Amino acid sequence: MSEDYVGYSTRYGDSVGDFAPLCGFTVTEVKQIGLYLGLPERLVIKPPSDGLCGRTDEDNLGFTYDVLDKYIREGIEPEEKIKQKIDRLHEQNLFKLRYMDTYYYQNDR
Repeated sequence: MSEDYVGYSTRYGDSVGDFAPLCGFTVTEVKQIGLYLGLPERLVIKPPSDGLCGRTDEDNLGFTYDVLDKYIREGIEPEEKIKQKIDRLHEQNLFKLRYMDTYYYQNDR
């Protein structure tokens, strides 16, 4: 949910699948679930990274998932500059959450 909210995914890439049991949870909540289930902390707590540029997702976004998740779930607003960035990313990337626009042929004969 956190990455979807700000569009931090590749359309028809990592955002595509047939089953998404965790899509309704924030990054913070997924970590809590992982710890509750007893998954190794080294896997649950490690900083998320795309594995391409050597930077974490949070470095690339310019804010932490903790800040984003508190904003999404609790309405706790971060500093104004970060709030504006989150809101801008959210608005710019809403199209990624819609189904593809489709034309349906209708035969009126």
